[in-house]
Amino acid sequence: MPVLSFQSQTQNKLDSLLRYCAEGCSSPHGLSSMSCSAYDTAWVSMITKEIDGVCQWLFPSSFNCLLETQSPDGGWGGDASDIDPILNTMAALLSLKKHQTSHEYSSGVISSLQSRVNHATAFLNAKLQSWDVGLTDQVGFELPIPTHLRLLEQEGISFTFPGWSKLQQLNQKKLGKARVEILYEKRQTTMTHSLEAFVGKVDFTRLKHLRTLGSMMASPSSTAAYLIYGNEWDNEAEMFIRSVLEFGHGKGSGAVPSAFPSTTFESVWVVSTLLQNGTHLDLSSQEHLGVLVKYIRAQFDDQDGLVGFAPTLLPDADDTEMAISTLNLAGIHASPTRLIEEFKNHDHFLTYRGERNPSFSANCNILKALLSTANPETYVLEIELALRFLYKLHGRGELKDKWNSSPQYPRMLLTNALARLIHLWDKGFLADLSGDCIHKAPLILSDIVLKTLQQQQNDGSWHNGSPEVTAYALLTLASASNTPVGAVLSDKLRASLVYGRAFLEANIHQWDEGKVIWVEKVSYGSSLLSQAYCIAAVQAPTFSLGYNYINTKLMDISQDAVHKFTKFYSRLPLFSNEPHWRLRAALVEGSLWLPQLKALKADIFPREDMEEDKYLEYIPQTWTTCNALNGSPLEPGLLWEMMIISMLNYQVDEFFESVVGERMDGRLDEVRSIICRLCEYDTTSPPKLQSANGSCNGENPQRRKSASAAVDSSQPPFATIDYVEQVLCRFTAYILTRPAVLHSPASTQRSLRQELKTFMLAHLTHFDDNKRRRCQNNKSKFTTPNSSYYRWVHSTSADHTSCPYSFQFFCCLIAYYRPNQADDSTITAFRGVRQQYLAEAMCRHLATMCRQYNDYGSVARDLAEENLNSVNFPEFWDPLVGETDAEGAEGEAKADLMWIAEYERECCMRALDRLAEGTSLAVRTKRILKTFVDVTDLYGQIYVVRDIASRMR
Repeated sequence: MPVLSFQSQTQNKLDSLLRYCAEGCSSPHGLSSMSCSAYDTAWVSMITKEIDGVCQWLFPSSFNCLLETQSPDGGWGGDASDIDPILNTMAALLSLKKHQTSHEYSSGVISSLQSRVNHATAFLNAKLQSWDVGLTDQVGFELPIPTHLRLLEQEGISFTFPGWSKLQQLNQKKLGKARVEILYEKRQTTMTHSLEAFVGKVDFTRLKHLRTLGSMMASPSSTAAYLIYGNEWDNEAEMFIRSVLEFGHGKGSGAVPSAFPSTTFESVWVVSTLLQNGTHLDLSSQEHLGVLVKYIRAQFDDQDGLVGFAPTLLPDADDTEMAISTLNLAGIHASPTRLIEEFKNHDHFLTYRGERNPSFSANCNILKALLSTANPETYVLEIELALRFLYKLHGRGELKDKWNSSPQYPRMLLTNALARLIHLWDKGFLADLSGDCIHKAPLILSDIVLKTLQQQQNDGSWHNGSPEVTAYALLTLASASNTPVGAVLSDKLRASLVYGRAFLEANIHQWDEGKVIWVEKVSYGSSLLSQAYCIAAVQAPTFSLGYNYINTKLMDISQDAVHKFTKFYSRLPLFSNEPHWRLRAALVEGSLWLPQLKALKADIFPREDMEEDKYLEYIPQTWTTCNALNGSPLEPGLLWEMMIISMLNYQVDEFFESVVGERMDGRLDEVRSIICRLCEYDTTSPPKLQSANGSCNGENPQRRKSASAAVDSSQPPFATIDYVEQVLCRFTAYILTRPAVLHSPASTQRSLRQELKTFMLAHLTHFDDNKRRRCQNNKSKFTTPNSSYYRWVHSTSADHTSCPYSFQFFCCLIAYYRPNQADDSTITAFRGVRQQYLAEAMCRHLATMCRQYNDYGSVARDLAEENLNSVNFPEFWDPLVGETDAEGAEGEAKADLMWIAEYERECCMRALDRLAEGTSLAVRTKRILKTFVDVTDLYGQIYVVRDIASRMR
């Protein structure tokens, strides 16, 4: 028998997939490839029925399945989320206790069950003790877990764990939103799908009207609870359970999935995925596709433009939007009007009414559905709504989905949507789209592509060799290749696509092994979806739109400039081993941030009398390259905040030099008073950020025109103390009123205020030092320092670098952007005296090293502007007197300075290592901290090569 080519094998898989779906749509039982769930199996195993006057276990095969699948550690499991082993084991343990009291078993069996109960209890207790409730975002967990804990307590098993109070808060909040009495009304709600969570809270006998086609919203566990706790037996519900056991993924083994059937969901996902990605269909496949499209259209029409995950079930936005996209791609007009009417919220779209957290994927898919219509400009307001919501989540680093736990899944969806958006906008179909909505798209695509490329493994796969997740990544890169961003990184993209597709080809036999990453009550896999994504991934068109990245309307990036900077950075020690493709990708991302940074450069500080801002181009580059170097741990919003801070730090230096230093001579004490007043801390009132004359009141500097415009035209520019106060007030207000700062504990805000004050006062001390030095005849040697070089460089000089206050600000951002903790104002970046002490030690060494590198590279500029430099201190010159000429002495002084700077580097890295390895520091914080150190170090390395500060004219 001849071996089929890969293309033929793929075509056969495609035909088989569509045939199975088409037959399932025509079957009275529907279809489902969802993997089985220990949670639902446990609930089915607890169903009893009186037969011939005797109460019997109705589905013993389900209980046997539980016994067979208990793991050696005592639990039932899954590692896709923290919730899976907890919920699975809770339900299974409850079933064990129920069966333990049964009269059907012998004493030997009862004894065996007790051993199982003990192991399960120990397993569950360990999981609960380590469970961080605040970090959990799985759908609806706050309802069933407290109920299971209560039911287990009734069976004599109690648990106490650190997250109990938080869990109760979430439970009460959810119950407060969702009145259980609504279950007695004749309408479907999402609560119908989880009736087991309401045991003891509702009368199950009054819930028969909620049954649809025998089930409680297609949920085996919910239907089981209805049968267990209802006073009247329901034959249709029993037949539903029997149907799930026979036709579900368990195929008679006793195991059941979390939902059955899922006909509409899986069919529409399969067809939409294939059509969106240009999959080739032969005549047989087209015939099957016709059956599926007809089925989807009937579902869409029968529910008046809305669709649920199976026929007659509660409509949801996700299935509806996918149906709309599918029908429009198939050439059948499907209007999103009802979708918009039913699910549009004030700043996003809902999946279901009453959901706790909005869905990233639902909003992505709605965006795609709107863009798939014949006239997308009709829905430009809704398109902008979805885009701004998605952009906001991306900025916070919350590019994750509630229905799929793989980080690559939302990246794939967003990339696909933005690629379509850019294409339509480029063709003139979205002329009314707001500028910010379109111009952010390449930046976000750049970030997603870089992260995706970084995570590819040596064998070409993603996610430890998962074909399904590898398919997500390949579809991400394929979509990106059809944008200007893809054109910039074409060589690396092409190579990555080749390696990834080769992996899928080599593992074609695993395409139907759905990864357990989809989320229901517990996680599950879908063989149908896995096959669809793998088929689409090997056939999706790439580089098909012919973008020339140099001349696009969205990306005006110079190829020569990117090449020049790649060459420059690759020569620095920090990037000596960095792959050129990653350095190039990070520089492209930095170039996309630059226009936004330029737009803000005159918002706080004046730019008059300054030469070209050479440093401005470097700021986004330093952050994006160092972020990429460390695996991109910084959330885009955090990255942007630090870019602004870096720019402001250059500008505040310039302002003190060009305005305060040059024009406030003799009034420095007044400036000191202003600084102290602006940085006062009062725990009982809002920040005192207005000036003495009330000119500054916490206004948003990003909404201001140039700071120089605020000067009274009757006064000479920069000549008044009021003007200095206005500018410093705007600067101080910006720093101290950022959301991350105001969200921080009072102690953190106090530390930031103190470091900010110290930073600005250090400039005034520096002026005093410069003034004394300028009175000397010897311009190389500072003969009248107030302290030793060591004390100066570790105090005034280090404070003057802005590193200490910037680090305090950075700490606010670390806590603020911590996943799922934005509503907790008690969170800090570092916990305990060890972490806090080592973090500050690291920062002080880093600031000292930064000053020394800066001084090494700016000897000429400091000499020209008569600024005090490290090499001017007597310690660098005393041993050299009479031993060499002036030029040689300066060279030796610089060599000594570099030697000392390297010592400070060693101290800094030692503190960082101790902090990272010896204090249980969170992995995320460790990587973010390393990025901060690398950025600061990078500026030092740049200064060794070139001076990038602006000079006064």
